[in-house]
Amino acid sequence: MAGAGMPEPKPKAAPAGGASLTLSYAEAKRRKSANRRARWRDVVEELNTELWPQVSPSFRLHQGETIFTIGSCFARNIEANLAALGCKVPMQDFRLPPEEFDGTPNAAMNRFHPPAFRQCLEWAAGIYDRDGEVAWADCEPLAFDLGQDRWFDMDLAPALAVPRLRFVERRQHIYEIFSSAFRADCVMMTPGIIEAWRDLETGLYTAGPPYERAMLRTPERWVLEVLSYQQCLEDMLAAIDVVRARNPRTKVLITTSPVPMGTTFTGRDVTIANAHSKAVLRAVCDAAVLERDGIDYFPSYEMATLSNPALVWKADRVHVSQGFIGKIVGHMLDHYIEGVDEASAGYQRARALLADGDPASAEAAARRALNAKPDHLDARLVLGIALIGQHRYAEAQQELKTAAIADADRCDVRVQLARALAGRGKVDRAVAMLEATMVRPSFTVFDMLAADGVLRRASPDEAARLAALAVEIFPLHQEVHARLAEALLRGGRKPDAIAALRRMAGLSHPPAQFLVELARLLLETGEVGEAAAHVRAALVQDPRNKDALKLRDELQSPAHA
Repeated sequence: MAGAGMPEPKPKAAPAGGASLTLSYAEAKRRKSANRRARWRDVVEELNTELWPQVSPSFRLHQGETIFTIGSCFARNIEANLAALGCKVPMQDFRLPPEEFDGTPNAAMNRFHPPAFRQCLEWAAGIYDRDGEVAWADCEPLAFDLGQDRWFDMDLAPALAVPRLRFVERRQHIYEIFSSAFRADCVMMTPGIIEAWRDLETGLYTAGPPYERAMLRTPERWVLEVLSYQQCLEDMLAAIDVVRARNPRTKVLITTSPVPMGTTFTGRDVTIANAHSKAVLRAVCDAAVLERDGIDYFPSYEMATLSNPALVWKADRVHVSQGFIGKIVGHMLDHYIEGVDEASAGYQRARALLADGDPASAEAAARRALNAKPDHLDARLVLGIALIGQHRYAEAQQELKTAAIADADRCDVRVQLARALAGRGKVDRAVAMLEATMVRPSFTVFDMLAADGVLRRASPDEAARLAALAVEIFPLHQEVHARLAEALLRGGRKPDAIAALRRMAGLSHPPAQFLVELARLLLETGEVGEAAAHVRAALVQDPRNKDALKLRDELQSPAHA
């Protein structure tokens, strides 16, 4: 019988075709009687707030250990919180220049299903066992030739095509990230969907459906597969075995991503297709736990899907809020991660509270972290942001000035200091600081988006100048183009704003709201045909977009017929 606080002994997997778990009558009765959460009525009240299922770890992790993460966007969000706790997270080290990718750098590394996990780890293992040097022969099966020495990486979330030499260089970086799994203390796997695209010419899975025009000229080359339970289980176990063949003592923590599929290609209702996908992967996770020692399931899927939706999801009902993800990792901390110092734990909690829209509580948590470790720069940064969120700009300026003195190279600190200055009415100083920060190599698009408070308080001409500079630095990011258009409109420069939004519309998958804004401006200038085209494009992106539907109806009225 397990002692207090100890996990139940893990049952062994049953033979193929048999039950996944077999218990004697006495053991089954004992487990029911000892379980305070055995009945649905025991947990039903939690469904109105936040559900935190019982967790019984079979292993522990420690601050400073390396956790290799593989999965979809949900895994990417978990990573930042693990890093805040002082864990080493190799995936956080992946970088792509802004002229190649428009999102969070490591979002290009998203992997959505077990065959993709297996494929990328086997690819890395082959190079790891050889010499650790990526050659063109390793890249060629993954490279689609667009001509004129432009190669598109079919195993990478949509990034721009690059010359062959850069392709190999980028793949070397990808190898270094994935091969860290062979040295990690823990591998965390988060599968999300079972719809997978395969290249029939190479037999390899692609990061998503083909969308490059050159790829669409050979539609017979690409097929959609709805993966079976058996294939997902085999590939999940094979991926684990690839790691453990080189790193026998690594622990494995798996969970099903709660993020629903955005689109299904099967013709089924997306709610049904998503339920099927999650059911298969959730069953695979449990089966993998039974098949191998040193594997645990962590119930982040249940935490997100069974808690009160208003407390979990962003407005799009697709992505889990940063605040709730922070709480999930806090639950993980309570059960799995030992030895985390008070400062790191306080900082991680402060980040979660700030993301949850509670700057006052975030301030308190950040101050606790700083009491434990006064030189914790990230905690001081969060404290500054929390003070800005409460419009306490003078206090924020003081905290952020201290942080900037401690590390003058931190662009995120300098941007927040500029926000505090702008909040105090010192707009000229804020603009000068932001402009000087933007030209630094470490300046990111997320730093730019965080600077909205400075742009809004700056004059229209200054805001447009800064936004135009941002477009030069981040040419692929739609929201930066939108910031420029907003500043131009504020200055009464409608033709220039239209030109900025037209450039944005020419990028890959422009957001519906920006297309609607462009269409509205075009309609005001009498360009009805182009306006209608952008409305149609917006409805392709978001068929229920109310503004797009309203504008479509207006375009179909007799006044514009």
